[in-house]
Amino acid sequence: MAWRSSSARAREAIAATIAAGLVADPAVGEVWLEGALAVGLAHARSDVDLRVIVERATAPELRSRVVDGVRVDLAADTRGAVDAARRLLGSFDVRFDDVEVFRHVRAEIGSLTRLRTALRYVPAGWRPVITDPERDVYRRWAVADQVEQIHSLTEDLLGLLDDRMYFEADLVWRQLMLCLATLECAAAGEPLLGTKWLPALWRRTTGQLATADALMLSLAPMSWGEDTSAWFAPVRQRVTDAILRCWPDLGEAEDAPPAYTLDPGWLPQRYADGWFVRLGDHRTRLSPGQFRRWRRTATQ
Repeated sequence: MAWRSSSARAREAIAATIAAGLVADPAVGEVWLEGALAVGLAHARSDVDLRVIVERATAPELRSRVVDGVRVDLAADTRGAVDAARRLLGSFDVRFDDVEVFRHVRAEIGSLTRLRTALRYVPAGWRPVITDPERDVYRRWAVADQVEQIHSLTEDLLGLLDDRMYFEADLVWRQLMLCLATLECAAAGEPLLGTKWLPALWRRTTGQLATADALMLSLAPMSWGEDTSAWFAPVRQRVTDAILRCWPDLGEAEDAPPAYTLDPGWLPQRYADGWFVRLGDHRTRLSPGQFRRWRRTATQ
């Protein structure tokens, strides 16, 4: 088992005690531990989040409580409700010409993250709720979600720099660096737990304490200088590398992609039906071989 802090271990014990009492109720099917604690992260004032899966429409009365100074929040769901969310983890089914599914999934990303972290209580301990294939689908949804945010932040940053709004640009730059780090953690298989736990997840994905220092240094304000697009190539490199962790198979290099797709602002995205690059509302499909050629040139 991965190392856990004393705060995490104490809260896991409290969660197990409460879960054991809840599952004794015939109306309760399962009890899940969710959120950061379920992946081993907690601090000295962290709450415990438990979800009670009920087998009938009339749920038992659930009240949040404080145990040994720790707040335990209880939520209830029916089996049908959690199964509806779980079906979204059946496949990464978003396509270039139909993104309605993606919009729906992005609206449900919090529910999917709860499923991704959820551990089901059994007397012998805690067991993951979802399967390994479902975890991989979650990873692809999480990566695509973060790439969408990076597209938006990049467009904002380019516009602010064009108008020399440097203080505003510094704030967006900080958001962009946090989002890039979140993307890289998601590509490594970590859940989307928000900014608070990003340094811990960052260390976990690399195994090096020094990288957390690099993460914090990346948040410092930039010296923009005359070339206000010099920052973009490293951003594009990191986005590309993260997506390739989920979609590593590329064909042989083919004809060059359109030259305009190499301009600052164009970033990649990968859907179920292939690669494309995008700037704002403009999108250009690329074959796997074209994308290999684009990557070779665009990330230099």
